[in-house]
Amino acid sequence: MKRLGMIALAGAALTAWASAQSVWVRPYVWHDDASSDFTWSFANGCLTLSDTSTDCQGPTGPDWYSQCGWGNRHVWFVSMDGIGPTWFDPDSDGSSLEVEVTFNLTPVMQANRTVESGLFVLERPFPRYPREVNDQGNWWADGVFMVANESAGGAGGEIACFGGRLPFWNGGGVRYQGGPITLIFRYNGSTKKVQYEVRYGSTTATSPWLDPGDSGSTYNGGPHGLRYFSIGGYLQINGINGGNTAGGTAQWCTIKVNGKQILGPNSGDVDMNGCVDDADLLKVLFNFGTGCGN
Repeated sequence: MKRLGMIALAGAALTAWASAQSVWVRPYVWHDDASSDFTWSFANGCLTLSDTSTDCQGPTGPDWYSQCGWGNRHVWFVSMDGIGPTWFDPDSDGSSLEVEVTFNLTPVMQANRTVESGLFVLERPFPRYPREVNDQGNWWADGVFMVANESAGGAGGEIACFGGRLPFWNGGGVRYQGGPITLIFRYNGSTKKVQYEVRYGSTTATSPWLDPGDSGSTYNGGPHGLRYFSIGGYLQINGINGGNTAGGTAQWCTIKVNGKQILGPNSGDVDMNGCVDDADLLKVLFNFGTGCGN
């Protein structure tokens, strides 16, 4: 049965809780088939996003949701309160950020690239900067650390970083052929550089420390790297208008921020102070029901 109720929610911010309040899910960031069968779930310490029927069989008529376009994208973000994405600004205090995820993607080894997934970085205008500065250099930009599912003649799916102001990296030549894969995003707010890492099977590929796209900026004493961004993951279904009705699924079973596990077995450190205690429970209770209309 088509989940037509999701149409009314397309473009809205929805909250899903995992390990108390560690992950915030927003479906249908792109919605070329907003009547598709999208679901999310948390089970056994894993977050699963699935969009498995993209046949554009929504209601007929002139409404936007009856159109069949190119693809659907669904995202999740690291959240410290379960109400919305957490925004990071390492440039302000010279701190460092490391986000590590391990996930599976299905289906894999397809003739064409039908599904991709990975890490997702979204920048917002830096709050204290004027609009004429925030409108420069592709603000409100998103970048991805992508794992794709095509077979590429048996070599496997492409792995690459690009988009927004994320510096490009080709994944060290690693190709994805199914099973668990680990992606790591590091950002040094002191040097204002980004580093990526892929761990797949017995292979580890690590990028150099790279300059983000606006590293040459001189505004407010620059240079600047990534300013005021949130980070999480995404599932993207491609080729809907080309007949891809099978869709796909991505399942994240480990999510770590600065070495602390916020999703996975035994997670629950909501305030990320290194221990699961009464403070974590209180944070959950004080925010219980917020953002869910209940």
